[in-house]
Amino acid sequence: MVSRAYLDHHTATRPSPASIEAMLPFFRDHWGSTTAPHQMGQELFPALNRSLESILDVLGAKDEDRFYFFSSGGESISQLYQSHYFDHIRNTGKNHIVTTNIEEAPILMSLKRLEELGCGGKILPVNAQGQLTKEILDEALRPRTSLVSISWVNGLTGVVHPIADLAEACHAKDVRLHVDASYVIGKTYFRFEDLNIDFLTFDGSLLHAPKGTAGLIVKEKTLFSHSISSMMGTPVGQVVALAQALEEGRSMFDHLCLETARLRDKLEKGILEGFPEAVILFQKAERLPNCCAIAFPGVVADALLFLLNRKGVYASLGGGHCQKLSHILVACGIDETLVQCALSFSLSFETKEEEIDYAIKTIVECARKLQGLSHHLLRKDA
Repeated sequence: MVSRAYLDHHTATRPSPASIEAMLPFFRDHWGSTTAPHQMGQELFPALNRSLESILDVLGAKDEDRFYFFSSGGESISQLYQSHYFDHIRNTGKNHIVTTNIEEAPILMSLKRLEELGCGGKILPVNAQGQLTKEILDEALRPRTSLVSISWVNGLTGVVHPIADLAEACHAKDVRLHVDASYVIGKTYFRFEDLNIDFLTFDGSLLHAPKGTAGLIVKEKTLFSHSISSMMGTPVGQVVALAQALEEGRSMFDHLCLETARLRDKLEKGILEGFPEAVILFQKAERLPNCCAIAFPGVVADALLFLLNRKGVYASLGGGHCQKLSHILVACGIDETLVQCALSFSLSFETKEEEIDYAIKTIVECARKLQGLSHHLLRKDA
């Protein structure tokens, strides 16, 4: 019987054993640099080229599209903004950049940095379902707009933006589109070549690759300046590990969309049966099959998260690279009585039914305990 349930896969995922195993030879034996002109450098290229081809293939990119490796999703976004400023904004004068009010720290911090260089940022509201719609975006685009930068999915709510529609709006007005796909890869089918996306970033630590792996795909003919770190040589082991994790994710796609989705639905249903007051948020929006945000009226989310942690059930209320879940709910116009009572749960293709059974039992027990304590304190105050 399990005594732990990890339901926080949108904060970090367990690196797959296969990805770690694929990486180790490049630390033990093949540790040369790709910049070296001798055998120790040249022997790295077969594995590196296979991995680069695999990454482009998994993400549905063309051979003409370019992949750049970075050590984190935040670094890939920061480098993208820096390149966009020097390659595009300074040459065209189009210094208006658009994002949403529920974006994560890397996008908001990169935007703030460009604002210090004379750029203008526009923070758009999302609708009640947590989505940026084509109508909202169309209204905000200006002749000086050069970039729209958003996450494909909100990692705490699981709500999916209509990227194809947003890409169409950007393409019609000659605006570049950056999409962070860290949460959507392996969970929603897409091919990069079929979408009018100019820049696609992702963080391998959210895709069962080791920490310190991330990437950026740039559409063919779109300018992107190399960072100075590229002069140090490509870390082949990390690229190989990232490619392995992406391949595994592709092989588990059907499992995640069917079995993991079933477990997510079972989690929601089980919590509602044991705690009928609970509210499943954003059910009417398009959501990822592995993620949900649930409010527990009468229960303070921080207290519930603390108690669940003591019992070995790991969920999230945001923070770190994400905004707080409460801030996102306020931005979506969620009832104030639910804002401070919500937690986010995110599953993986590794999630087992026994974990969900344990999670349901523990979440219901902890929520009931805290609700009872709250009622007791209210009666005492009265």
